[in-house]
Amino acid sequence: MAFWKRRERSEADVVAQGMRRAAGDRVMAAAVDITTGSVVVGTVQELVVLAPDGAEVTRHRWLDVDAGSWESTTGTLSVTWVDGSRGTQWLFGPDEQRFPMVFRDRVEASRVLDAAVEDGGRPIGRAAIRKDLRTGELVPQLMYERRVRRDDAMAHLVAERTLAELAEQVGL
Repeated sequence: MAFWKRRERSEADVVAQGMRRAAGDRVMAAAVDITTGSVVVGTVQELVVLAPDGAEVTRHRWLDVDAGSWESTTGTLSVTWVDGSRGTQWLFGPDEQRFPMVFRDRVEASRVLDAAVEDGGRPIGRAAIRKDLRTGELVPQLMYERRVRRDDAMAHLVAERTLAELAEQVGL
């Protein structure tokens, strides 16, 4: 099949087309999680999980995604979140190709600038300026390594300084 020809609409595409979207937003890819039957939808602006009947389960801005890892052999997409909440994993199967590409594209589109945060070689985390793809707003973010304690004042000072430098670079 040629690239420019329409592909056949899948069950996931049909469910995704019925979901609530902001004006101007459009579905880029949808795939069924084999384990739960949920439909995972990537739109231009958001990442949405729908129940098999189309009811909304979760809705995330792309800038809420910290990172993702695609295992092509099993067709598994593992996601970590900026807020440090428990990661998510979806099993699409090895034949799914479109959703992981859209996922990567949208996460990268939300990334404006980022930097590792270190204190004398000790990794503290990452500072980032991300773009909300719904509004165009630039959002500063700090993601700490798991082993950084909440009461570690020096780590937080270094991280805030790094974030301030990034914010200055983008005019925030």
